[in-house]
Amino acid sequence: MEPKINFIHVCDYASPGEVGKLNVLGIFESIFPNTVPYIHPQLYIVTNVSIKKTGNYKQIIKIVRDEDNLEIIKPLEFNVLSEQLPTSGSEAKVGFIGQMNSINFEKFGTYVVQVFIDTLKIGEVKINVAKRN
Repeated sequence: MEPKINFIHVCDYASPGEVGKLNVLGIFESIFPNTVPYIHPQLYIVTNVSIKKTGNYKQIIKIVRDEDNLEIIKPLEFNVLSEQLPTSGSEAKVGFIGQMNSINFEKFGTYVVQVFIDTLKIGEVKINVAKRN
């Protein structure tokens, strides 16, 4: 079975909690600057992925502009090591919390947070950057 995305959240803040809990505050899908280019001061991307097959993997997070697939940040990468994964027959849920500062949104429009395991895209969520009324 291929890795499966359980969730992707873009939010104001996230942190690990006690005994496997996850603290996620201010989930959003839209940003409303007065003008562009706009530097968003800070956001967090939180993911949770289910993996059944043991091995070593990379989880990669990209943010791209929807209209032309232009990457607006250097992709975030982290290793998922075999000791974090299940023994045969079970499933591991692997979480990631990524803090991103000073993200430059050059234009109004839609941006896409993409999540990959190695080269396989397993999920995405959109962020709309729209002019404040």
